Amino acid sequence: MSAPTKTKYFFKANNDVLSFCACEDEPAMSPGQLDCPWCGCGWMIGCTKCSRSFIFAEVRETELSLIEIARRDAERRALTMVTEAEFAEWAAGMRETLENFAVGDIVVYLDGCYFCVGCTDIAFDGNYARHDLPRLPHVDALADPPLLKRILGDKQYWFDRELADRDRD
Repeated sequence: MSAPTKTKYFFKANNDVLSFCACEDEPAMSPGQLDCPWCGCGWMIGCTKCSRSFIFAEVRETELSLIEIARRDAERRALTMVTEAEFAEWAAGMRETLENFAVGDIVVYLDGCYFCVGCTDIAFDGNYARHDLPRLPHVDALADPPLLKRILGDKQYWFDRELADRDRD
């Protein structure tokens, strides 16, 4: 009998800085970023069990397949019209994202991308805005928790960096 296949995925790492989720060992939701990233959807990670958010995720191995995680996520969000092809497409995209991380990495989410907490000189175009940061605000907030909301929770931060040609669908 062969050992169960292990899949890498994101799980809540801790309750540091800001966490509304009390769950343990539950997979993270896929990003559900709306058109108001300052609300937290552009810089927090949701839990597939309770839908509440947290800041830091850990890459862990799980026996759940990416398709199972996608189905759990869709069910929690009450998304009933998702096709098998869409689940497969999401799983392929997530597999590609996860290739950039090793088991044990602690990551954060920012505007469509995941980053290891040790990343510096972060410059990229996200879903909503152009970011150019010496360090992740999530990490700086470990020493000053209100900093995260002062920066990423500030509408003006996002408006000042908004992409002129961003997809508004």
